[in-house]
Amino acid sequence: MHWNKYKSWYIALGTVLFFILAKLSTLSFRFGDENVYFYMSQAILDGLLPHRDFFLADPPVFVYIMAFFKMLFGSHLILFKTLPIIFDSISAVLIFLLLKDKNRLAFLAPVFYLASFTVISTSDYVTGAEIMIPFILLALLFDQKGRPLWSGVMWALACLCKLYAGPALLGFLLYKVIKKEWGNLKEIILGGLLTTFIIMLPFFLLAPQQTFYNLFTHQFNRPVGINKWNIFAVFLKFEWLFVLGGIIAIFKIKNRIWILPFVFSALFFLLYRDLYYLYLHILMPFIIILFVELSEKIYEKQKELFYFVVALIVIIFFYSASAYNDTYQGEGIFRNPGEVAEALRNTPEDLPVYGLQEVTPLVALMSGKKIFQNIIDTNTQNFASGTHNKIKISEEAVKEGIYLVTRVGYYPAQGVVDTGFENYFDRGTFDKYCTPYMAFDHPSFNDPLNQIKIYKCKESK
Repeated sequence: MHWNKYKSWYIALGTVLFFILAKLSTLSFRFGDENVYFYMSQAILDGLLPHRDFFLADPPVFVYIMAFFKMLFGSHLILFKTLPIIFDSISAVLIFLLLKDKNRLAFLAPVFYLASFTVISTSDYVTGAEIMIPFILLALLFDQKGRPLWSGVMWALACLCKLYAGPALLGFLLYKVIKKEWGNLKEIILGGLLTTFIIMLPFFLLAPQQTFYNLFTHQFNRPVGINKWNIFAVFLKFEWLFVLGGIIAIFKIKNRIWILPFVFSALFFLLYRDLYYLYLHILMPFIIILFVELSEKIYEKQKELFYFVVALIVIIFFYSASAYNDTYQGEGIFRNPGEVAEALRNTPEDLPVYGLQEVTPLVALMSGKKIFQNIIDTNTQNFASGTHNKIKISEEAVKEGIYLVTRVGYYPAQGVVDTGFENYFDRGTFDKYCTPYMAFDHPSFNDPLNQIKIYKCKESK
């Protein structure tokens, strides 16, 4: 009797526990923008202000949450890697709570969500999406529970983590307009505006121009990134069944508040120029909710079809897990950050560091080195958009003196020596003023950058 009463909870929480234990066994540092956020978290604790003291392409809530965890984790930086696991698990529970009162198959939602290739693969990285998504789900849950003001607060926090939560919010608000829920709509907007005002006011007071540029102007100046159709192809390769079921559910299950947020987010990604696979993480909660709702209808009318779909999901899961284990799990692992950090600690001169955002912020944090002019995020897009000036930064860097930390391609037998940093450090300046200090072989599968290298770059007096 006790099992029957709580079996949905047992299955949901058992799935979460299995996911946590499985992912904790694979913790490792990786090349990626997450290292920027690790360093920013310490910069905030040191008294620096995002937008004023360093460039940040997002609103500040995510990095302040990171600063809170940095305060808890101290020097144990690997614990940052638990955050996607923890917050994805929270999302799975929230999806279950959204469905459990009206859907007998709600316990399947955490299973499908945490077993999806998108969640398994993106939870290897700290991106901010893993923190943004629980805020969106809390916003939906507060709305479901008749707490519109708090729903608005959660929507604001989601958007102030990552701007691409905005399309989902627009879809949610449009639903309220269509349903003519004017009282709820007013409270949602009030909660959202008050939260946004309280959080963003200090930034617009202390650094109005830079904050506006970072959050708005910069976004429209970003060039086209990775081919978006290649990204969608990878997404559909692993999630095609969930996506197909979600699309069918849109037409079969009407008057659901999560349909328009899903549709608006999907349309935004189809139109947005600078798309990354990690962004598509936001679609998965909506897709899984819709898929489970459709699954219940299939279960009620055609149990044989339902069991066939479940069997197909199991087959796809094993295929996805195999692809993840064989290829994706091993990509981008930063195997020796401690070794590189130790080399920086023992440099003969106490100079700031500068370099690739996928490497430099992490080893700077581990070694206690400061980053030159707080230029933490050297993503190519920031130079292509005009946010950073490569020539100016390079000239100022060698005048003061820096250690350039980067990944390079080094194949002397083929005539390829020290290349790969040209997007964020001027080649002419490098050739004139930079000398190798230390190199670390770091061959990676399907990656031409086979060394991590430290150079001393300084004008001779």
